[in-house]
Amino acid sequence: MERLRRRINAALIVGSLVVGLAGCGWLISTKPEAPKRRYADRIPEVATQTIIPVVETTPVIGHGTVRPQKQVDIVPQVSGKLTFVHAALAQGKVIPKGDLLFEIDPTVYDARLRQAEAEVKGLDASLTRHDQEASNLKAQIDNAEQMLAIDARDYDTSKNLYNQEHVGTQRDVDLLQQKYLRQQGVVVELRNNLAMIPHLRTETEARLEAARSRLRQAEHDLENTRIFCPFEARVETVLANESQVVTAPFAIAKLTDMEALEISVGIDPRELRWLAEEVRPEALDAAGSPDDAAGKPSVAVRWRLHGQEFTWRGNLSRFERVDEATRTARMVVEVRRADMTATAGSGDRDGGPRTLSVGMFCTTELPAEPLADALLVPRHAIHDHRWVYVFEPDADSSTGRLVRREVPMLRSIRDQVVVDFRGRGTEKVCELRAGDRVVVSPLTKPVAGMRIRLRDASATSVTWIPNSSAAPPPWPPAPTPPPRAVIASARPGGPGAPK
Repeated sequence: MERLRRRINAALIVGSLVVGLAGCGWLISTKPEAPKRRYADRIPEVATQTIIPVVETTPVIGHGTVRPQKQVDIVPQVSGKLTFVHAALAQGKVIPKGDLLFEIDPTVYDARLRQAEAEVKGLDASLTRHDQEASNLKAQIDNAEQMLAIDARDYDTSKNLYNQEHVGTQRDVDLLQQKYLRQQGVVVELRNNLAMIPHLRTETEARLEAARSRLRQAEHDLENTRIFCPFEARVETVLANESQVVTAPFAIAKLTDMEALEISVGIDPRELRWLAEEVRPEALDAAGSPDDAAGKPSVAVRWRLHGQEFTWRGNLSRFERVDEATRTARMVVEVRRADMTATAGSGDRDGGPRTLSVGMFCTTELPAEPLADALLVPRHAIHDHRWVYVFEPDADSSTGRLVRREVPMLRSIRDQVVVDFRGRGTEKVCELRAGDRVVVSPLTKPVAGMRIRLRDASATSVTWIPNSSAAPPPWPPAPTPPPRAVIASARPGGPGAPK
């Protein structure tokens, strides 16, 4: 029995092996054959763009935030209680020029003014009095001198009579001498008083000048109790209300002049060389008065919001500086009040006007010098910042070889790079020529000289002229789906055979 069981197990094992080998043989014999490809099918397919010379006039693009050209803090020059505040004085409101903004209680300053006026009047009267005193003293001196002369004659007569003829007494002579001396003292005193009049007048004039200064200060303080709007202004901040006491050194409002706004536009310093002659920094420095907007170059200012674009006209005012923090060149664009309203583009649903406001981040287009016969290459077609691959066709023009050309990257314009133009110079050689077909599709491990063929034999190039109204071709091109392999059985009706 044991021997029979072993034979049965051995027979089952052998049978399983035979069935497995038969199944493997059947699978091998019925496998589908791999599709065969020709050698030409293994040549990489590429898309190309024919290089056509164009006149490149793309403006230099800069970005910046709108800021006020003139902004002032309203700081009261006197302290006191506010008795009036402009009804429209609120953030964002526009106040006409000359409107009364604030008024401070003028009671104290009016009293100081009246006191200063009274002091000036008193000192003016003192000057008049000094003049009258000088006139009176001159008259008194004349009278005193005449009386002194009479007393001198009386004294001389009495003295001579007493000494020569012994008429009178010595006492009479002494009394006349005393009278003469007293009159002489009176004359000296009057002359001294007259000599003091110019000094008194000078002192009074000095006090009068000081009083007039205090009067001007009082008038200035009283005038400064009323604060007027210095220009047509937009209110930025308000820090005081009616009945509030304000102090002289502290600001109570901030106003922005609406006559002109400006944008400090940041551009790549390497783009300065492409600017037109009239907008280069040296040309702006040599221009006329900065207030003369008529002679300033015109530029376009654009702002986008939710797909809507607004455009304003600005004037390039000056070259500001090279910002060390951002490594950008700063040029200032001025937008006058007459140009602050723009009509929106076609993307705006309502098409209404828009006003330029402080804080908008805008794009500015600065005019560039036209580049004649410029060669532009797609940015993605440049390898290692110096090479492009060119399709060099064979006789049939659908296949050819890959050629590497060296190009200098002169200027980047969106997704294009200028590599050459007429009159560029020879600082870097550009090996690319007009009419060359630049490979614009991705290449896997490209090798100069390798065989390639055009993706579509009926269209040997993808041509797109930059700055034209036509849209650029899509990139990367849509890949062509590979043919689907049909798995067929070696026998009719086998697994995988088509029904």
